[in-house]
Amino acid sequence: MLQTFEFEGALDQCQAVLEIDPDHLGALEVMAQAQWQAGQFEEVITTTSRLLRLNPHEPGYRYTRGMALMSRGELFRAAEDFKRAISQSDDMRFKTQVAGALDAVEMWIEEQSLRPRREENAKHFPRPKLQSDLVGRYH
Repeated sequence: MLQTFEFEGALDQCQAVLEIDPDHLGALEVMAQAQWQAGQFEEVITTTSRLLRLNPHEPGYRYTRGMALMSRGELFRAAEDFKRAISQSDDMRFKTQVAGALDAVEMWIEEQSLRPRREENAKHFPRPKLQSDLVGRYH
């Protein structure tokens, strides 16, 4: 179902399985994938947190939750999940993929920390006029 983007049907089937077995890892994994495809990032965070309670050493769950956190703008929490996923995995391709996401998050965090200083500096040092702003005024 997920291959054809029928995430609603997949979610329904996962719910049916989870009613019988609330800790069914496969159903929870498919549910997280379907929630991701549906853009339900808060639900992805809830489902992957549940998966991590059941299997805290699965780096893929941390990566998925980190991506959902990043999508919601929760950059510090996302960075923590990415760092943990990297440390838990032995798969170099996976680690490289997660490291790319971590680099982006850390860059955004740094950018946010610099923004208040830039705004404060802008108050004291107005931006110079652009050449295009001056054209026509003096000619």
